Amino acid sequence: MLRLLATELSGPQIARDLYVSLNTLRTHTRHIFAKLGVNSRPAAVSRATLLGLL
Repeated sequence: MLRLLATELSGPQIARDLYVSLNTLRTHTRHIFAKLGVNSRPAAVSRATLLGLL
């Protein structure tokens, strides 16, 4: 999912691609943000890249 956050896809498009509800996507995204210690999608992508996760 982290790779999809790095794309230009919107939240609903990512949810459709993963076959999950938008609420599930939001929950997972919130958990990823918490683990990376960030509050936004661009910050999560930057942090993940810095950590070598992307």
